[in-house]
Amino acid sequence: MTIDEPILNRVRKLLGLAQSPNVHEAASAAAMAQQLIERHRLERWLDAERVVDADPFPIEDDRDRPLEVARKLRKWRVVLATTLADANGCVAYRLDRGADQAIVLVGRAPDREAVHTLWAWLVKRIEWLSATHGAGQRRKWHDAFRIGAVSAIAERLAQSTAEVRAEQTAGALMRIDPVALAQREALETYVLAHLRLGRGRAMRVDADGWQRGRAAGETLPIV
Repeated sequence: MTIDEPILNRVRKLLGLAQSPNVHEAASAAAMAQQLIERHRLERWLDAERVVDADPFPIEDDRDRPLEVARKLRKWRVVLATTLADANGCVAYRLDRGADQAIVLVGRAPDREAVHTLWAWLVKRIEWLSATHGAGQRRKWHDAFRIGAVSAIAERLAQSTAEVRAEQTAGALMRIDPVALAQREALETYVLAHLRLGRGRAMRVDADGWQRGRAAGETLPIV
C-alpha cells in the first residue's frame, strides 16, 4: 500500500457510488474525486516542504503498466490520457510495442495512480455519453463526440484545480508554489533526458460530433 492509498480508496469509493444513469450526478462524483486528489497533493507538499532532490516519489516511466494497449489507439483516448496527465502532474505519451501501441505515463507514483483511477472511470462514462447521444452514428462521429466531451472536461478540470488553490491562504501558497515549480521542472527535465517525443499532429474530426460532444461535456458539473 502506498502512502496515498487511503486517499485513492476514498476516490474509488466516491466514484463507485455514481451508478445513476443521470450524467449530472455521475460527473459530480468525478469532480469531487479530482478535487480530493488535488487537495491531498497540496497538503502533501505543505507537510513535506521538500525540495525535489528529497522527493520520496521519484519520477518513473511506467511503461510496464500502460493506460491502454491497442492495435491502433483511438484519438479520443489519447486526448483523455493527456488531459488527465496534465491535471495530475504527469506526462502521457504513445509507445510502439511491436504491432501494438500503448499509452504510457511518466510521473510520480501517487500522481500516476490518480490518473489510472480517474481514467478507468471516465472512459466508461464518456463511452456511455457517446452511446446515449449518438445512436446509429458512424464511428468517426463517436470519436469526434468523445474528443469534444474531453475538451470541455479539460477546461472544467482546470477550473476545479484553480478553485482548490483558491482555498489556500497566501502563506500556504508561498510554500506550495516553489515545490510545484520544482516538481514540474523536474518532470520536464526527465522527459527531455529520457524520451524522444515528436510533435503531435493535428487531428481531423467530425465537426457535428465534436460540437455535440463538447456540449455534452459542458453539462458535466466538473467544478
